[in-house]
Amino acid sequence: MATQQQFLRFQLQPGVMALMEIDLVTELVNIPTDRIVPMPHLPPAVMGIYNWRGEILWIVNLATLIGADRPTGRSRSLQPTIILGSGVTPEDRLQKTVGLVVDELDEIEWFDLNQIQSPVPNQIDPEFSQWANGLWVSATGENFLRLDGQKILAGADFNADV
Repeated sequence: MATQQQFLRFQLQPGVMALMEIDLVTELVNIPTDRIVPMPHLPPAVMGIYNWRGEILWIVNLATLIGADRPTGRSRSLQPTIILGSGVTPEDRLQKTVGLVVDELDEIEWFDLNQIQSPVPNQIDPEFSQWANGLWVSATGENFLRLDGQKILAGADFNADV
């Protein structure tokens, strides 16, 4: 059984590093903030919609979605975004694709799955634990939260609050 898998490393918020399996990642882009069209009555994590290659793409602040959002006080003209897509799901027979805004994109790297630990309750904020499926500690002692892309896609609620 293969123990190596590719992950995207990124900064979720300042001081919060994360990993996500590359299998669900369709593209990495910088989306102009002024091209995101806000929509009324949506959950706070949903920033709006964006025309991506002729498709309507929901743009979601990933840190807000998983409860890790801390105001940084800075505004950006470009939003580093992970385009995440699940393909066709058996439940709804629709393709679900979202843009997940993060603080900073890092790189794609191979990781040994045996070195990714199951989350330990005192190491991971309980707010994050429902979205995480592991923790990787680098050689320098930095913690990387392994986020579950399938759970994020399933939990991205775009229903209006009306």
